[in-house]
Amino acid sequence: MIHLKTNDIVKETLEKFPHKVNVKLGDILKERGMTQGDLHRLTGLRIATINELVHFKKKSFTVAHIVTIMIALRIWDIRDLIEIQFDDEVVEYFKKERSIMISGLTQDLMNVMEENSERLNKVKEPVS
Repeated sequence: MIHLKTNDIVKETLEKFPHKVNVKLGDILKERGMTQGDLHRLTGLRIATINELVHFKKKSFTVAHIVTIMIALRIWDIRDLIEIQFDDEVVEYFKKERSIMISGLTQDLMNVMEENSERLNKVKEPVS
């Protein structure tokens, strides 16, 4: 689901919290009787990029891609284009965590932040 160059912290986070991403671009084009080529001509995005988005082969979107597509298709709510659903267990965990957040962070989040800071600093340190 993620780019090969994605760092380990991002990969582990995505694995820890199961979710499903539904890109609705193909359905929208079909409903409107449009082709990927039509969207290419409207947006200037490469047809390959549009095809990767339609088939969810492109896992990283830029804001510029999303906004350009939204403008071309006259979509004002990103949820009409992309839907992200977390497993019920994850949603319940998030609700519990949010109810006990202090200064925006729970103890678990503070621990994760500390661990990740240490890991990120190790990556930046020069190797001798």
